[in-house]
Amino acid sequence: MAHAADKVQLFDPPLSEQHQPLPADPLNPQTKPALSCFYYPHLMVKQVDMGEVGAEQLSILFVENGKKPPACRRENARDEKVIGDWSGYFRGVRAEYVFFAGADGANGGTPFAVFNPEGEKLFADTAVDMHSVKTMRPPQPLSQRPWYENPLELDYRRVYLAPCSMRSNAQTCWSEIRQATGLSQAAPDCSAAYAAQEKTASAGQLAELRADPSVVEYEVHAVLDGRGVIQVTPVSPALACYPAE
Repeated sequence: MAHAADKVQLFDPPLSEQHQPLPADPLNPQTKPALSCFYYPHLMVKQVDMGEVGAEQLSILFVENGKKPPACRRENARDEKVIGDWSGYFRGVRAEYVFFAGADGANGGTPFAVFNPEGEKLFADTAVDMHSVKTMRPPQPLSQRPWYENPLELDYRRVYLAPCSMRSNAQTCWSEIRQATGLSQAAPDCSAAYAAQEKTASAGQLAELRADPSVVEYEVHAVLDGRGVIQVTPVSPALACYPAE
């Protein structure tokens, strides 16, 4: 299913959208394949959903000024950019930035990716909640910002998967996390979340569980632009810490 509508109005409403059923798969008669097309100024986003986990195809087509947008068809238009390095669903468009959600959750959050109209992935991360997606108003002078064109600001609760375990070596691991994320406060207490899982683990599983990478949640403010320049800044301390799934 498409994730174009959110509880908070994060994205631009489409000018129009079309949804068409596709022929059923005789090997999976319980699924309901569907073709969906979402039209925006200068953009069409297409999703082919065969009823499995993750859309069969996601694609973007840039529509030049004065040109008529293409019809909603299963066949791809000549200049249609098929997204080849993301598996999930269409989520929404904001100022010609196209957002896709991951097919499945990951460590308590949902992966998302941002593409430009040319089908190039600019940014990907994992979030528990997306609070705000907006264009930067007014744009700042070039001398005062590290990004270049059409800046977009995102506010969300980030799910960061560390390369280490806060249970097995908290001090060293927290140093790595701070360096990677910019978090500056003292290390959070992750022991309770690990201990809760250790209660149900067998003796042979304890060492493996304690070595599981840690996941840290915190609020961030991110800025990106059409050239892929990224700046992600923590705006809260670590709010949760637990072992990865």
